[in-house]
Amino acid sequence: MMFLKLAWLNIWRNGRRTMITVASVFFAVLLAITFRSITDGVYENMIHNVVSYSSGYLQIHKNGYWGEQSIDNSFEVDEELSKSLLDNSNVTNLMPRLETFALSSFADKTKGVMVLGIDPVSEKEVNQLNEKVIEGIYFESNSTDQILIGSGLAEQLNAKVNDTLVLIGQGYHASSAAGKFNIAGILKLGSPELNSNVIYMPLKASQYLHGAGNRLTSLSIMLGKTSDLESSKKAIENSIDTVAYEVMTWKQMMPEMDQFIEADSSGHYIVIGILYIIISFGLFGTLLMMTFERNREFGILIAIGMKKHLLAYVVLLESIMISLMGCLMGVLGGTLIVHLFTEYPVEFGGTLREVYEDYGIEPIIYFSGNIRIFIYQTLVVLVLASLLALYPGYKVLRIKPVDAINS
Repeated sequence: MMFLKLAWLNIWRNGRRTMITVASVFFAVLLAITFRSITDGVYENMIHNVVSYSSGYLQIHKNGYWGEQSIDNSFEVDEELSKSLLDNSNVTNLMPRLETFALSSFADKTKGVMVLGIDPVSEKEVNQLNEKVIEGIYFESNSTDQILIGSGLAEQLNAKVNDTLVLIGQGYHASSAAGKFNIAGILKLGSPELNSNVIYMPLKASQYLHGAGNRLTSLSIMLGKTSDLESSKKAIENSIDTVAYEVMTWKQMMPEMDQFIEADSSGHYIVIGILYIIISFGLFGTLLMMTFERNREFGILIAIGMKKHLLAYVVLLESIMISLMGCLMGVLGGTLIVHLFTEYPVEFGGTLREVYEDYGIEPIIYFSGNIRIFIYQTLVVLVLASLLALYPGYKVLRIKPVDAINS
């Protein structure tokens, strides 16, 4: 306790020097948290945008469906299956879907599209699909002739709200699936690729159009903790009939997106590694300045009888205290910045927007508020600061009192 008090008093004997060192640690933590929050936020938003509107974090479908994605490989709605899934504490929502492909036509324009039969209520709860409607209205569950289309598709077909779209496809057991539908609303989704290729219709209407009775092609599962993807998959496999059903993660269903994130993350790890090196040199510079400024002081203390190892211990405590203050201030500053940009995300415009959309990424920078970012980045900077703080202690152990006093 005595050494703690002595170290605390020492760091405030020269307040300006202490504040310079604290500021170095503060900006180091702030930069590390901000950078990691941006990269993780972009990935999390990209994954959520794609999986919530299409596959889900996990998906259950009939065995063999993924190899041959045909409506003939659909399955009957099973209430017992849904109940057993919702018994899993990490499962937050289930989204029943009937996914097919069709040829859409308006006036003299045609385009192949993905037709998603959805439950309007569950989609509204999970991904706020109703809030994505930029023109027109959101349809109801009992609607039989209304559809929602992506803004990219509307632009390609030159179609507007209340126009009639013709869909021609194949129904269950090779039956004919053709109908005319009124465009109730136009959506702007987070994924530009989906925006240009998707049509939503109420599940009952889709089942009727395709002669599919009470059948689904998949049951999409949303999770509370997305980090528990594999463990959630295993838990679900243990609770269902794996002979009849297959469980897949979004990584298995969309390996190209997973590979893109992995490849992009590698570049970010290099950047953050360089950032840590810069941070280390900045901290080392301030600690070096602090050590040389106090060289004469250390020499006098040793000359009057203070043991070198005790003095080195006090100097180490001073450095750790300064680092802790900087880390706490950095976490506070990082929290404020992340909260601000979580509420008001940065949206790109112009050429940069087009570049992002060409890669199928929503042109918005989201910040991740995951607590692990704050913990990991703070710990890394704290460990770096603590390791660098060993240098002043080493210099004290090697000091020669006479030379230090005369310096």
